[in-house]
Amino acid sequence: MAEVKGFEDQLYCDYSSTAVKAVAGKDIILAIFNTTGDKLLAIAGQQGLSINRSKDSIEITSKDTKGGWKSKIGGMKEWSIDNDGLYVRSDDSHKELGKYFDGDDPICIKVLDMRNKLPMFGGLAIVTDYSLEAPYDDAMTYSITLDGAGALVDLSEETGASQMPEGTPSITLSQSTLSLAKDATETLTAITYPENTKVTYTSSDSAVVTVTPAQAKITAIAEGEATVIATTKEGAVAKCLVTVTA
Repeated sequence: MAEVKGFEDQLYCDYSSTAVKAVAGKDIILAIFNTTGDKLLAIAGQQGLSINRSKDSIEITSKDTKGGWKSKIGGMKEWSIDNDGLYVRSDDSHKELGKYFDGDDPICIKVLDMRNKLPMFGGLAIVTDYSLEAPYDDAMTYSITLDGAGALVDLSEETGASQMPEGTPSITLSQSTLSLAKDATETLTAITYPENTKVTYTSSDSAVVTVTPAQAKITAIAEGEATVIATTKEGAVAKCLVTVTA
């Protein structure tokens, strides 16, 4: 962040504080290149992201080591990435993940700070786990593990690593089915690509269910069924079937 002046000499709005400079986890995304390397795709539906880095230690203790303390030196380093979220089967990013999991070629990955539009890390990895979970009462989810194949490169000083991700516009709702008693309310949440795009919500039958166009607050009006339809400004659509009981 550039140097901030004014604000009454930052008497009570301190833009230099650590909290202001901290990086929000929601702004960090994982992207992958397709098999031809010409498209960088943000993985659709992603939520959790863990970047794991570790180094071996090699013991070099000998019988004459002073004081009986073990002595060690640094060994080889390795990295891996764990990522999970809502499964968007139709998105190109998940189609590419499936191809890399079925094959043996390494995948080229990139971790980005999307708030500041900056690259963070990049490297080659093997898709060693690509699991899907379909609980009875919740949305379908995925989890992947990427095992590093070589260095995890710090891209903060790499001027040539400026490509930002692209992808098919998509939207995934927090729930695809919902059961509500009459007069009850529920609010849906959506994960979209591009992020923070405008979403409009409508009801197929406002006599049964109403929904606020922007806030996605559902209200059960009368017994029956209605579908809440979420549409992004790019045209991606997701639906939630709502059943209202007496």
